[in-house]
Amino acid sequence: MESEGNIDVWFQQLAKAKESANKDTPHIVVGYGSLMSKQSRDTHSNIRSLPLPVIVNGWERAWVTKSSDEKQTYVGAYQNNASCFNGHAFYTNIDEKLLQREQDYRFSKLKLDQLDFGSVISTSMLEVLSNCTVYVCETLERKKPSREFPVNASYIDTCLKGCLDVGGVEEVKRFISTTKYWPDVFKIDDRLKPKYPRAAETCMSECEKFDEIQNQNT
Repeated sequence: MESEGNIDVWFQQLAKAKESANKDTPHIVVGYGSLMSKQSRDTHSNIRSLPLPVIVNGWERAWVTKSSDEKQTYVGAYQNNASCFNGHAFYTNIDEKLLQREQDYRFSKLKLDQLDFGSVISTSMLEVLSNCTVYVCETLERKKPSREFPVNASYIDTCLKGCLDVGGVEEVKRFISTTKYWPDVFKIDDRLKPKYPRAAETCMSECEKFDEIQNQNT
C-alpha cells in the first residue's frame, strides 16, 4: 500500500519543495482520476509528491471527457456548486509531460476554501500554501460514453487502484459514489489487454473487489 500523505508530512515536504524551487514555485494539482495511481503517476509524469486525500467542493466528477486520440472516455470535472468529489492533492510544477497527459483538460484554479483536507489547517500550513496556486483539470467538453468512445475497465481499475492504495476500500467507495454517469452499456472489459495507455497493474482479487463495489454503488 502506498504511504498515505500524512497532512503534517505533506506540508513539511511542500515547504522544502518551495525552498529548493529555482524558477517555478510548486503548484498544487488535485488529481481525481488516473493521477491517483502511484504507478501511473511515476511512469507517465514527473510528479513525486506524496498523495494527500482531499474533498473538492463546488465541482462535479463524471464520465464525460472524450479523448479523440485514445478513443475512450475518462472522468472529467466541471463546476457544480451542489457537488463534491474526492481526489489527491500533489505539489508539482506543471511541465510539458503533465500538459501532454492532460491534453483533454484545462488547468482551472481552485480556491483554498473549496478544499477539505479532513482536518483543521494551522496558521503555519496556510503560510506554506501562500503563493501556491491550486489547480484542478477541468474537462474541455462534456460527452457521455458512447460506442465510439467507451469506458475501459483498465482505466477504471487505475483510478480505483490509486484510491485503494491510499485510503483503502472507503476511498474506493467514495470515488464511485461521487462520480456521475457510470456507464452500463458502453463499458469494455479490456483487462487482459489494456487499452488505457497509462494503466496501473492490478491483481485479480483487486479487480473482483472493484467490480463488487461498483455493482453495489452504481
